[in-house]
Amino acid sequence: MASNPFDSDEDQSAASGEILEGFLCPICRADLKSIDVLTDHFARQHAEEEDTLKSVFNIFVKAKKKILNNFEDERGAAGSSYSTAGGPSANSNGNGADQRVLSNARSRFNVFNYMSKQQVGAECSHFEYFQSVRNPRLERYASETNKLIIRLHRLLKDLPSDSVQRKQHEQQTVAWLDGTSVKLCPSCAKSFHIARRQHHCRLCGGIMCNDCSKFLALENALQLASLSTSRSEPLQQMHQGDRAIRLCEHCLWLLDTRQDMHESRTCRPLLVQVYEQIRQLQKDVTPDLDMYLKIINSLHEGETIFTITDASALRGKIGQVAETMDMRSKRILAIYCEPGSREESLKKAIRLSCIQAIKERMLSLPPLPDEALIQQIQERKRMETEQRILTEQRMAMEAYERYGLGATIIQSGGGLESGSFAQGSDLQSINNWSAPQASTSKSGLDDPLIEQINIIKGYIKQARQDMNFEVVETLELNLRELQREVYERQRKSQNSAASPEVEQQQQNQS
Repeated sequence: MASNPFDSDEDQSAASGEILEGFLCPICRADLKSIDVLTDHFARQHAEEEDTLKSVFNIFVKAKKKILNNFEDERGAAGSSYSTAGGPSANSNGNGADQRVLSNARSRFNVFNYMSKQQVGAECSHFEYFQSVRNPRLERYASETNKLIIRLHRLLKDLPSDSVQRKQHEQQTVAWLDGTSVKLCPSCAKSFHIARRQHHCRLCGGIMCNDCSKFLALENALQLASLSTSRSEPLQQMHQGDRAIRLCEHCLWLLDTRQDMHESRTCRPLLVQVYEQIRQLQKDVTPDLDMYLKIINSLHEGETIFTITDASALRGKIGQVAETMDMRSKRILAIYCEPGSREESLKKAIRLSCIQAIKERMLSLPPLPDEALIQQIQERKRMETEQRILTEQRMAMEAYERYGLGATIIQSGGGLESGSFAQGSDLQSINNWSAPQASTSKSGLDDPLIEQINIIKGYIKQARQDMNFEVVETLELNLRELQREVYERQRKSQNSAASPEVEQQQQNQS
């Protein structure tokens, strides 16, 4: 028997000029499509030809040894061609084998010298090539998915509940492939017979077996097709076993990809939702922190725009926000994730940032001042203000006395000693936003300034209840302006009433 089992076949192939490719059997030259099928075929069909099998095995063993020996010879030649000092080896005996090894190493070294070397830091961008491959593929997937969704909408729009009518409706909506010439399942390559029947994809019409079929739930199909439940009431009456649509693997993958993309854009993870709540709490509490510091500074300066009650209420609100933030951060830690993952590190970082924000911004606020101390500061400032007013009055009286008007000033001094604000029942406060006038006097009802003062006082009371202290500050300043205006009008009216008496006294003196 010939040592080479391929002599006759090689002669035939050389004569015919044909080149065979694939997973070919070395005996019968049959193309068996895969290595597993080739192995099974050779074991079953050619098990008796042991000599041929041994010869094929010997060929591979010899080729393997030849490759390994060549690799070891080249590696040994590269190590023995130079001495430890960097020069040629002193043990070279000058025979033909050593010269051949040296020539091979030298030629290989020269080839490396003539090769172009890449510079350090050189970069090559493949982004354009990536886009050229990716964009057409995405466009194709998007186009196929849109077609499937249109077909799914048409399929579910008037889908009957009866099984026979439903099959006819599916065949009319999407054309099914003819299965007379299809003998194998395209997915698993198993043959069809009585026990393994042919099935069709309801969206592309492709053929597959029952094991390779995929099913899309009717509820998910209605969601993908953008059909409301009111229009699909007949579908709700279908049998539980029929509440799914048979699809192939490719069509189901396209629809699942579209649904995952939609959920990723609309649905957010619980971690993201809780973190956004924490960020919103931090954003909302920032103006309250600034306002609390402003109220404390205002109280220490002796101003009367804000009170200690306002500061206490605002501090309680800030404490509630800090407690809520702490609870939210603990909830983030309770969300399950893989131990040692980046998500776990992210949760710990969020928790630490919340603790730091609570300690540095909320718990480090200055405490509420003592009420007695604040009253002393306000009383001292009031006395300083009165002293300043008295000094101004004395200077004004001295100036008037130079012109002989001292009596007039004495008579009209009651108006100057009344202070910087209007007094009396016209400035009483109210209890609601509508701000009805508190005074029943005719002069108060006829005066629009008094009515406006009462309205502003009602607004201030409501703003304090809502803890909107920025509005309180603005309204308090407006109220003081109106009170000054009322005071100026009262003083002018008193001066105008006293002017005839001053003229009579001047005539008597003259």
